Parts: sequence; structure tokens; C-alpha cells
Amino acid sequence: MMATMTDPGQCTTHEILLAVDAGSSSIRCTAYERVESKKQDDDCAGSDVLKNRSSLERTTTSNSLPSPIIRTLENVSHTIKMASVVPNTGYIRINEVLAAIDECIDQVLRLLRLQFLSQKYEVVAVGISTFVMNLIGVNEFGKPIGESATLSYACNREDVVRECQKLEDYLGNEGTRKIYQSTGAPIHPAYALPQLLAFYRNVGNANDVYRWQTISSICIHRWTGDGRIQLPISYSEASWTGMLNFRTCNWNEIMLKLLEVLSTKDDHAFFGEKGFLPLMPGLVDFDGEDIGKESNSSSRGCSTLLKSGIPQTRTDESSNPYWERWPELRSCRFFLGIGDGAAANLGSKCGSSSLTEPRIAITIGTSAAARVCLPLPASEQHISFSANIIVPPGLFCYRVDRNRLLLGGALTDGGSVVEWARSLLSLQSKESFDVCMEKVAQIYEGNRDSRHFSSPNSTISMVPFLSGERSTGFRGGARACISGMTRETTPAHFMYACLEGVILRLGAVMKLIINVCSGLKISTLEGESPHGKGEKMHCVIVASGNALERNSLWRQMLADCTGVSVVVDAESAEGTSRGVAVMIAGSTDDGNVEKLSVVSNAKPSAGASAYWTQSSICQENLIDAISPTWTN
Repeated sequence: MMATMTDPGQCTTHEILLAVDAGSSSIRCTAYERVESKKQDDDCAGSDVLKNRSSLERTTTSNSLPSPIIRTLENVSHTIKMASVVPNTGYIRINEVLAAIDECIDQVLRLLRLQFLSQKYEVVAVGISTFVMNLIGVNEFGKPIGESATLSYACNREDVVRECQKLEDYLGNEGTRKIYQSTGAPIHPAYALPQLLAFYRNVGNANDVYRWQTISSICIHRWTGDGRIQLPISYSEASWTGMLNFRTCNWNEIMLKLLEVLSTKDDHAFFGEKGFLPLMPGLVDFDGEDIGKESNSSSRGCSTLLKSGIPQTRTDESSNPYWERWPELRSCRFFLGIGDGAAANLGSKCGSSSLTEPRIAITIGTSAAARVCLPLPASEQHISFSANIIVPPGLFCYRVDRNRLLLGGALTDGGSVVEWARSLLSLQSKESFDVCMEKVAQIYEGNRDSRHFSSPNSTISMVPFLSGERSTGFRGGARACISGMTRETTPAHFMYACLEGVILRLGAVMKLIINVCSGLKISTLEGESPHGKGEKMHCVIVASGNALERNSLWRQMLADCTGVSVVVDAESAEGTSRGVAVMIAGSTDDGNVEKLSVVSNAKPSAGASAYWTQSSICQENLIDAISPTWTN
């Protein structure tokens, strides 16, 4: 359905994209307008919407069309602040999340109707990003069983930590290494395998799980009313579970077998002759196209379903309530979910990178991450591209889509460390926090240009693992620590240690990323190397996330720590939502690098490297000292 209130003087139909961002601390829906870089001469010929929809479908796979441009629609966005996951357990408040997504779409459609009172518009696509990893157990009718049957990246429970240790003992060093190089993820509580093992061993209603789904697949199932219990999930979401072979885009067979062998309770296996695979979602790309060697009933026909919009009736012939609720979405195209990290890279204009001039996206929101996008297709024709990459210990390597990988590392706690410190130090008012941050800046200025610390109190070191550790050590049971306090320690010294602790962990991730990019030798189709002999790599960090975008001191610390300029792009606000819109608009074809609109550029300070080298050594020594006390 085209939603219109037409003015006779208007002939252009505005092509609208909805981007849903289901984050761990908020749910958001934002509207964007897709504008072609080349306008058709016959826009008023009566077939403009049909032409634009055809272009939308083609640009997801074609490099020959002009690059589309997206434009944020001012004030057509709605956000609901909420805690989507339970700390430590990682359980997802799934019913509240689903209700919040629906409400955000309600409000954005209402705002669209107000904005386009006298103009034609059509919502042509809806895309979704979700915090990853997430898996939700559903019953035979596709409805979530409950919070106890949910898995997420935020899990750091002791029973899951123990499962990690059992897996590592069972696999041995070589077996663990092979899985890491296949999936791009280590054995860690943040990933699906140890959580699934703990679930099937310990949860009383484990047999009630008919399938495992993701937030996005459950949403589309609810909206479309399709009778199939299980929709496939994208390679992107699957990759973040730590169970996808990112080189072939199929589930890792060894890990599925481990679930069948080790998921026992009272010597009774949960799975039948077909094993665990039927409980997992099918795999396709975010646009519904399947390039994997394996397929199942949920994958077949997915592309057609996603293009069909919201039907009037469900397959059981009952009325679909979303038909009346969201008339603008009756003929739109849905896209499967993509990981929020991948979306943040795309939205920060870091979706296509040259190996000699990589753009590295660093995001600090509630969590933190540093990631670079690499053009490494997974199709049969180009399989050698992704086969050549070696994932170093400390990093992850996930699929963005069938053509690109995302290499990087993540911290469970980023901006959350500052929020925790504000609460602990009673700095909740803006005035008290601003005064503290001014003192923090003075401490840093006194330290960075000297080989010697300005005072004993500035030697405080923090390990920011409030919710456990992911990159670079991926040690289960990790805990935070602050060391070096004295009677003279002030709230500013404490806060400074928190800011520095996060930056140092991101700096460790950056070193690994730069080493991979500088050493990666991947042949092109013509047999040429992207690196010339002795060619120097020039990289830039693009900052995103509220905590980093709003804190100039943190950006300067990041530049000084890494030795790389940190820029803020004018068009990359709410980068995750923008990344969803960019991806579904087809704006990120390989080789199409968006131009940065730099509004802030923090350059490395001369002489700061000695300070950061010493600080890094202090933090690493502290981690080595306290890690034996963590639960294994």
C-alpha cells in the first residue's frame, strides 16, 4: 500500500526506509529517505514508485548502478530507554523488547503521517539491527518460551564459565584453535555454545524449545503472520553466535556435534536421530539470498516472503492485526537482522575499507568495540579470499554479509564504566560531573607529555571488566579491579582511571587490528596484491556512540593511546540506525567508500606515546596479577 495525501502540485513520491535498532539499553526506530544520486527525467510519469522499488532490489547486488544517498528525516524517530538484558545472567527481557519495537514503529509511522500531510510517500523497506549475540527459544507456534530460554552476549554466569572450561579441556589446544579459525570466535561465555550446553544440562523446561530464533526473526514472523515456525537468520546474526563458519557461511559441524554429545542430563540426550541442526535457524544473507551449501525449509522461499510486506490474513486465515495497525507496511520489503556492530561500522562510513587506508570504527556506548570491515566474499568463486585470513587470539571475525567480514574486538563495558563511577562517586548531577571531568582533563594534561607521572595518585590502574572480559583475553569469570589508591586519591583520580582503563583495552584491540591489516596478503581476481612493496598503511579512527561522540577528552586520549587520528563524522550520528538504512538502501557495494564529513579531528599529541606505553604495561601487569583469582 502507498500511503498518500496528494497535493496536485506534487509529483515526487518520497521513498522511506525504517531502521529499527534493538539495543541493550534502548529500542529505537528512525525514518530515512532514500534519494537516488541520478534522478529519472520522467519522475512524474506515474510509475516512479515502481521504478524506485525495482532500484532498491537491484542495488543490493549490483555494482553498476549509481550509489544511492540516504537522508535522515528530522524528528521522525522514537526511542524507548530500557534494559533489554539482565546483567551477568544475560537473560533477555524478550516480551518487553518485542513490545517496545512495535511501539517505536507505531510512533514513527504516526510522525511520518504528520510530516507528509500533502505529499506522497511510501515505506519501501524495514531493516533491523539487534544487540548480538541473541538467541531465543520458541515453542511450536513460534512464541518465546520465556526469559530462561534466552541467550545473549551479556552472559557471565558461573555455570556457563564452567562449560567453557569443560569445552577447552575436551577439545584441547588444537581443537580449540580450529574452532576459533572457523568461527572467528573463541570459547567464551558471551557465545552460544557454552550457554546452550548449560541450558540443556540445567534448565527444567529445555524440552519445550522447538526452535532457536533471534529477535529480528521473531519480529518478522509476528508481523507477516507466516505459518512457518522458523524463519532463517542472517549470516551476520549467526556469525555473532560464535557457531557459524564465517568462511563457508554454514553452521560449524564440530560444534553441532559437541552439543549432541555433551548436552545430556541424567544420561538422557535431548536430541533425536537428526541431531541438533533442526533446532537451529536456517542461514541466508540479510536480503534473503542463500549462498550456503546447506539449506532447509526455513531458508527456501525466504526472499519471496521478505518482499511481500504485511498480509491481510495469516496463513491460518485469521486476521493479521498489523494489517490495520501499519497500513504503510503492506507492500514494503523486510530485511533480516544484522548485528549492531556491523551496522555501526556501516553507519560510521566504515563499511568498505582499503587494506592500505583502512577506516577503523570505534564505538563507545554502553559497551565498546573497535572494528574494521574487510572485502572478503564467501561465495565459491572467491572462497580463497576468506580462507587466507588468520584470526589472531584476542579478536573476533564475523560476517557482515556474503561479501564482507568484520574484524575487531569488543568490551562488554565501555560507557557503562563511567556511569558506574558516576553513581559510585555521587556525581549524578551534570554540574558535579562537569567539575570532576575538568579535573580529569587537568590530570591527563599533566601526564601525557611527560615520561613521569605528575603525582602518585595518577598511577591508579583500572581493569574495566565490570561485566566480564571479552577482547583481548576472553577469560571466563573475569572481574574488574582498581589498584593504587591512597588516602590522597580523589574522585577525579578515580574517574580518570576509569576512562584510561577503557582506552587501554581499546588500544590493545587496535594493535591487533593494525597488525592484521598490515600483514594481510589477499590476492585480487587478477592475481595482484593490494599492498605494494614497502607501501605504508594509513588508517583513521571514526568515532561513534554517545559516550565517545560527546566526550572530546576521551577522543583525545584514544588518539594519543593509538597514535591514530580520531574523527567525528557529521552524518554518522546514531550510527547503528544509519548503518541499517545504508545497508537496506544498497549504499555499501564493495569499493564504494562514503566521503567523511569531518567536524572534529583529534590528532595524536607529540610525546604522548611514552606515557601510554607505561600505562599499558601497568594495566597488563595488573591483569596478570589478578587473573588467577578469577573463577575458572
